[in-house]
Amino acid sequence: MKLISRNTALVVGITLSTLFVSCDENAVTNDTSVATASSANPNVVLTATEVGDIRAKLGSVPLFDSSLAVAKQEVDAAMEKGIQVPIPKDMAGGYTHTQHKLNYTILHKAGVIFQLTGEEKYAQYTRDVLMKYAEMYPSLPRHPQERSYSRGKIFWQCLNDANWLVHMSQAYDAIRSWIPEEDRETLDAKLFRPFADFLSVETPQFFNRIHNHSTWGTVAVGMIGLVMDDDELVDLSLIHI
Repeated sequence: MKLISRNTALVVGITLSTLFVSCDENAVTNDTSVATASSANPNVVLTATEVGDIRAKLGSVPLFDSSLAVAKQEVDAAMEKGIQVPIPKDMAGGYTHTQHKLNYTILHKAGVIFQLTGEEKYAQYTRDVLMKYAEMYPSLPRHPQERSYSRGKIFWQCLNDANWLVHMSQAYDAIRSWIPEEDRETLDAKLFRPFADFLSVETPQFFNRIHNHSTWGTVAVGMIGLVMDDDELVDLSLIHI
């Protein structure tokens, strides 16, 4: 795997640091089922070493512990409602738009909670939701709303699809070493690689420009490339930095 450039790391770090700060999480257990330092994932925003360092401090930093508790309550509430992956149809503010945005926010948090606590129900929930997306995505056309210069598939514009992939890349990174190889192959082949190709190769008017929208696309494609150890996607993102 090629190392990403300093500029790319900076783009990824700045873009995601704000997301990670908002990823308030909870729970304190000493379960050791989380990936060890020798595992391939997580390897994007969090690493196994960093997870170990954070876990060692659980219970000793009240502000972090309380944030973790709030996030766990939020994810638990979402899990109680069941999995909701509706066929996209709405503009921003509509039900399907809001639900898919909620899904990526919750799974981002669930993945980090799993890494920090070892509670496998969060990994299982993340896997189950992603598998629902993998069932739906291959047959999805572009979004039915035609207001954008670059219609997405899950959302009405590719910017929001890139937001989804930035968050879901982190969720997937958190559980990828935990799920069976068959599930990894399904998610790679039916969801994440097609998603990256859609944003980059199939929507050049979105990806191939100097614009803040395209920055999200570049980061999203590069991140999922790192998660899947896909040099082609990483290289594709680098040439657009």
